[in-house]
This record gives sequence, structure tokens and C-alpha cells, in this order.
Amino acid sequence: MSALAKLLFQQGRTVTGSDLKQSPALADLSDLGIEVWTGSRPESAILADLVVASSAVPATDPELVAATANGVTVWQRPDLLGALTAVMPAIGVTGTHGKTSSTALVVTALRALGRDPSFVVGGDLVDQRTNAHLGETGLFVLEADEAFGTFLHLDLVGLVVTNVDAEHLEHYGDIAALDDAFASVVAGVRGPAIVGIDDPGGRRLAAATGAETYGTAPDAHWRIENVEEGPAAVRFRLLGPDTQVDVEVGRPGAHMARNAAGALALVGLFGMDVAAAAMSFRAFAGVRRRFEVRGEVGGVTLIDDYAHHPTEVAATLSAARRGPWRRVWAVFQPHLFSRTLALHDQFGAAFALADRVVVTDVFPAREAPIPGVTGELVAAAARRSIPATVDYLPHRADLARFIASKVEPGDVVLTMGAGDITSLPDELVPLLVERWGR
Repeated sequence: MSALAKLLFQQGRTVTGSDLKQSPALADLSDLGIEVWTGSRPESAILADLVVASSAVPATDPELVAATANGVTVWQRPDLLGALTAVMPAIGVTGTHGKTSSTALVVTALRALGRDPSFVVGGDLVDQRTNAHLGETGLFVLEADEAFGTFLHLDLVGLVVTNVDAEHLEHYGDIAALDDAFASVVAGVRGPAIVGIDDPGGRRLAAATGAETYGTAPDAHWRIENVEEGPAAVRFRLLGPDTQVDVEVGRPGAHMARNAAGALALVGLFGMDVAAAAMSFRAFAGVRRRFEVRGEVGGVTLIDDYAHHPTEVAATLSAARRGPWRRVWAVFQPHLFSRTLALHDQFGAAFALADRVVVTDVFPAREAPIPGVTGELVAAAARRSIPATVDYLPHRADLARFIASKVEPGDVVLTMGAGDITSLPDELVPLLVERWGR
């Protein structure tokens, strides 16, 4: 929502907005000159021409109730995205995992080729310090989210699909409906579409739609070869139609090689210079909350990541294992009760590469509690699946002091989840300074 607010503000529109509590995103909007507040101001909502709500806002919210009662048009976020892409047709990046980093890589590639793309990304690009920018109106790069069927509302002139995994089934019902939604989006693209086929869902999608493909699979149209993972970067060779280029991405993990390959393949399908675009990836600074180093105190490194699905957790831990650290701590906050119930066994197995695992309770976001569903489900599954020491701390407030008292120099602490776990590194820094005096 903050990215859309920025884009509309840059278009010269009057934008206001609210959230339940203060956050860096809200402060960022205020710094730009956008009027924002915490809590509800129904009297402000009734003065608007249009009110747009995220999926996290219930219909009973006082601002929505007031807007509706006074005849103000109320949209959901997908409606606004659909209206934007109707006038700024977009190059989209979608997929269950990796779409934020892949979108950022597409933006990086286009900027390296001398273009100034408009963009909306699901996280702040580290080098741009923003998640949105109004540049060329005819070159709009958009993270096309599959949640709530958002991507079905978009007018797209190009598309990358990173993968298709079991996610958001509380909306779709089952994997077959999710597959159908992805296939509908691919079919509606007015230009090139390319699908990653290193996962079963991506392969199903490519077979159903006839889209071009990329990945490490031997039959991919754009093939990844010779992957070399390092502690701070990943290198590979990309082979495509009339293309052979060696690529280095300045972020770790085999998943980043796939993200970069998808971005470069799309650039190639648009007839642009793949080799020139690839050169820019060496200095790719990444996206906030994607393996973001947040500090180092007393020899303990703090890294924050948005991973909130078993596949993402496993990929993040795999990247950390390539680093120089003595022990890898996985500190995880489950996100959504429905996801925790459906995937707790898979989460347990995903922590296999960690030395210590700490799980806290579920961050509810937009959901009401489900009886019996707590973070203990994930912790218990981890204890059954892996040899690491696993602790369950149900109270989020207890995490910082517990971890600060247990870590040692040479450890890395990975905070993972889509909730307020992201503030844990900031809480740990003073406690570690207190412990070691530096």
C-alpha cells in the first residue's frame, strides 16, 4: 500500500492514509509530504474521492464504514492496481517465492540499459531506498502478487513467473485452483511470458500454457549452468537462444541465480542486451528484508529475511550455510494461523540446516485465531524432524533477552517471518552491546 501511495503522490494526486500503528513505512510517507495517521479518522475518509483498503482491513473498519455510508467509492488494492495498469501497462513478476527480488532485478537491468522504469516492488530496493518510483509511464515494472487473486486484475505486457507452490490456499481452496489462476494470468499477457520450471508447479504451468521456460532443468529454453555459491554472491552461466553470458549476482543463494536468470530472460525476450544487463547484477544491493544484514555486535551477525513459507526458510538457511559463521540461529515467527496449520510439518523439516531454532507465536495479520494453532506446532514439528536444539517462546517480547544471553561470537542470527519479527535485530543490538561492551 505504501508503494501505491508513493506512485499516486508522484503523479500529482492528493494522497492520505492510515494504519493501526506507527511503522517505518508510515514515517517514510510522512517524510515525503503525505498526510498519514494511526488509528481511525472517519471524518477524513468521507472527504476523499476514493478510498482504497488493503486485504488486512476488515469491512467493519470505521473509515470504510464512514466512506461507504457517505457514498465515497471504496476499492480493494487489486482494483487500484488494475486501474493503474490500464493506463500504464506493466511488466509483471509473479510467483510464490522470489518475486520481490526478481522484480528488483528487472528494475536494475533496465536502469543499466539506460531506461528509467516506473516501478512498484514489495520491499525497498536498497540502492534506491524506496519501493516505488514514477519514471517512464510506458515502462512500468510491477510485482504481480498472487494473493487474493490480485494478479488477475492486471493489464500486463510481459511476465516472469518464478515458481508455483502451495500458498494462499485459504483463498484459492486447492492447488488446482491456484494453477488455474496462474494459467489465466499467463494467457492474458500481451507480450512475452517466461516460467521457471525447477519446481513441479512451474513445470505444470509451462506445459499448460506453452510459455517459454528458464531454470537449471536441461529442457529449459533459458538454462542455468555452472552455479557457484559463495558467502556473498552467486555465479552461473545463462544459456538462451543466441545467448551465452556469465552472471554474478551480489547476493547469496542458488535461489538468487534463478531470480536473476528469470529477469535476464525477460530482458532478452524484449530484444534488449542481456549481457549489458547482466553486468549490473554484480553490484546488486538487494531488497530490504531479503537476507538483509542488520548489524554485527561482538562477532554476532544479525540478518533479517522475509521468509515465511517452508521453501523460503530452507533457501535462506542454505544461503547462510555458505557463510563463515560457526553456528546458524533460525529465529522464526509463523505468519497466519491458516498457513501454520497447513504447513507446520513442512516448516519443521525446513529448519534442517540450522544449529539452533527459536520459534515464537503466530503473527495473526488479518486472521482470527484458530483453536489449538500456535507456534508450538512448528516447534514440535522441528523437534521431530531435525537434530538441532529447538526452543518455543510463545511471547514475542521474550525473544531478544533469550537470544542475547545464548549467542556467542561467530554466530549468525537469522530472523525470519512476515510479521514484527523484523524489529528483533534492533532490539538485540543494545543487549549484545551491554553483554560485550561493544
